[in-house]
Amino acid sequence: MDGSIDQPSADQRPLSKAEYVFQRLRKELRDGTIPPGAQIRQTEVSSRYGVSATPVREALRRLESDGLVDYSPHRGATVTEMPQHDVRDLYLFRAEVEGFLARLASERADAASLSALRTAHDEMRRLVREGADAAELSRANREFHLAVMRAGSPYIADHLMRPIWEKTIPSSASMWDSAEQVERFLKEHEAVLAALESGRGDDAGRFMAEHVRVALGERTARNDNSSPE
Repeated sequence: MDGSIDQPSADQRPLSKAEYVFQRLRKELRDGTIPPGAQIRQTEVSSRYGVSATPVREALRRLESDGLVDYSPHRGATVTEMPQHDVRDLYLFRAEVEGFLARLASERADAASLSALRTAHDEMRRLVREGADAAELSRANREFHLAVMRAGSPYIADHLMRPIWEKTIPSSASMWDSAEQVERFLKEHEAVLAALESGRGDDAGRFMAEHVRVALGERTARNDNSSPE
């Protein structure tokens, strides 16, 4: 041995402070831990993550370029809040695309893909039993939907729908804070999965499209109830 020490790979090297803050904030925004319309205070983020103000400002500028926050050095940062008509359009778009991909999944999914879907659904059930919070359930829900789409078309799922979901579709964590609503959504997931497992493609597509439209109705109702009179 020559006594030299191997250099760490790029994946093993520590993140810069700005990258660390960026990734953590982006995750909290995507998961709904920080909801749309909320203000992000630099001092609070600096204290919570144990960094100075500079990497926080750099991270916020990157989040602004991704459209996730509105940022001003003087006014601070606010999580982007999408107009309700755009939210509605995105959900209706999802209903069409996810219904289509569920039908494709019925034709294309092999035993391994169906097993992965069943595992994803069972994992959500486990999280509910163990009292997981709404943000964790929202993450698991996203992965279930993407798994169904991937069974139909990996390319569309990973290159089109995942970026749209992660960058554009507002967080739905608040949709998972009601035990009654959680049970309803899981039963709808089960209906889609059962249709896929039995090869009923039209039913799988119809159930998935209706499930997304139900979620839109619930989100709309919550927004209406939270609006000032």
